[in-house]
Amino acid sequence: MEKRILIIGSEGFIGKYFINYYIKHYDAIEKLYMVDILDIKKKNYFKCNVTNFEKIKRIIQKIKPDEIYNFSGTFSNILEEDYLNNVIATRNLFESIIQNNNINCKILINGSAAEYGFIKKKDGIINEDYPLNPISFYGLSKVYQTFLAKTYFLRNNIKVYIARPFNIVGYGISQKLFIGRLINEIKLNLKNKSKIILGNLDNERDYLDIEDLVRAYEIIMNNSAPGEIYNIGSAESIKIKELLDIFLKVFKINKNEVEIDKNLIRKFDIPKIVADNSKLKRLNWEKKILIEDSVRKIKDLMFNEIYKNHN
Repeated sequence: MEKRILIIGSEGFIGKYFINYYIKHYDAIEKLYMVDILDIKKKNYFKCNVTNFEKIKRIIQKIKPDEIYNFSGTFSNILEEDYLNNVIATRNLFESIIQNNNINCKILINGSAAEYGFIKKKDGIINEDYPLNPISFYGLSKVYQTFLAKTYFLRNNIKVYIARPFNIVGYGISQKLFIGRLINEIKLNLKNKSKIILGNLDNERDYLDIEDLVRAYEIIMNNSAPGEIYNIGSAESIKIKELLDIFLKVFKINKNEVEIDKNLIRKFDIPKIVADNSKLKRLNWEKKILIEDSVRKIKDLMFNEIYKNHN
């Protein structure tokens, strides 16, 4: 029997890539359902803000999903907003499953490496048991979300799977994140030769291609045990400056076109954080895409978009 899959946040950055991956690898388009806040017309699509409990409960009652992937949420860093969209919305999904007596439904929750927050200098590589010390309201909301998921797993036996992705490389990512800002700055540079304005380039991060990320979600859902947390990362660090150099090389942009704006340097930042992904690798997941190839894909997608807009 074909599984009924519900994607929450289907029109967002991760949601779109996950749907493309799922359609490519599974002949399951008829049983793929989508929820987001946009007012669009699409087959098996439901407009709904998951913070509206009664509405999402009715949708889940109608679909009766076997699996839910929750990619909705915000990272505004405004406590009230992120708590509502990351914690209360997740609570609404759990309660909808319970009240619809759909207790066998599996649900994946998308956490964040921001939950780890403050990392001691000697502790570069972080496993899932590392203490959670968030330094942003977004990270704090994700900690609440994780403990909420754990509580529903223990109290109600909800089959919840908790992913904790690190940094992502992919076209379409939010400009609030370094990669998104860099892509937008490169677009502006190519259009009018403006300077590429960036902040701190000294930190080290763990970056993973979006396609490797969405593959990990599906593997976690199908190969792991409920109630567990899984880091999703490459287990490799790269300096932001080195990452920038790769972009400049691929896009053939001179280094002197980059300018540092001290106002973009965050007061609270982590010098280095890298995922210990050994737990995920035991599920037979491995990184497949090099960062250089990720950047080349971004270039191709950007140029295709520019070409379409000009025609």
